[in-house]
Amino acid sequence: MRNMNAFDWPEGKRGAVSLTYDDALPVHYERVAPLLEDHGLRATFYTNVLSLGANPEAWRQVAACGHELGNHSIFHPCRKSPRHGWLDEAYDLKTYTPRRWTDEMRAADIVLNLVDGRTERSFGNTCCNTEIGDGETAHSLEPLIEELFVAGRGPLCDRTVTADGLNLAALGHFSGDARSFEALREEIEAGLASGGWNIYMIHGVGEGTHGLFIDPEEHRKLVGYLGGQIDIWTAPLADVASHLRAQDVRA
Repeated sequence: MRNMNAFDWPEGKRGAVSLTYDDALPVHYERVAPLLEDHGLRATFYTNVLSLGANPEAWRQVAACGHELGNHSIFHPCRKSPRHGWLDEAYDLKTYTPRRWTDEMRAADIVLNLVDGRTERSFGNTCCNTEIGDGETAHSLEPLIEELFVAGRGPLCDRTVTADGLNLAALGHFSGDARSFEALREEIEAGLASGGWNIYMIHGVGEGTHGLFIDPEEHRKLVGYLGGQIDIWTAPLADVASHLRAQDVRA
């Protein structure tokens, strides 16, 4: 493994951006994917397979256009807390073992492979959680993600991914929900100044599409901006991670 002080991006690119959309929502295949394609962009859609099953053909078409269907589990388990009142206690990550988590993610991968034919993909940590178990049974997801996936989106940490200390099993990302285009553009430009990689988590696009969402007009501006910047590599998370793995740039 070789150490690098900066990423070696494709020729003419000064940095990368990955837009990731969570939870396999109808708005993603109805409006988001077509908008991205109109601007020559591709993204990652983190799909929990119970939601994907409502319209697998629509998701097959999304994947056929070059978007990644990332693994977002079967049941969307999270570490239960007061703000996760919607979570069934059966899917509290505090009760998961490494074997149970791995088995569920492998099963989700099998379903996703039947939809898109891909054998490699990234993982979108549900609720941005990075551990299973609790107390003495706590277990980091990083070695499990490293075993199963090309990369893990990891925690919500509002930090640009840089070559210094890169961890492909827990990359770290920003939220795009409820953000303005101007704030997002400023953040992206700051990341590009360091030659880094900004990863964004977005849920719904527009009120009523999800409890967490970005305003459609702000989203349209963001996509238009990225589509017009030929020196920004806007690509699915798995594609960028595979590019870095080919350089053996990892921690």
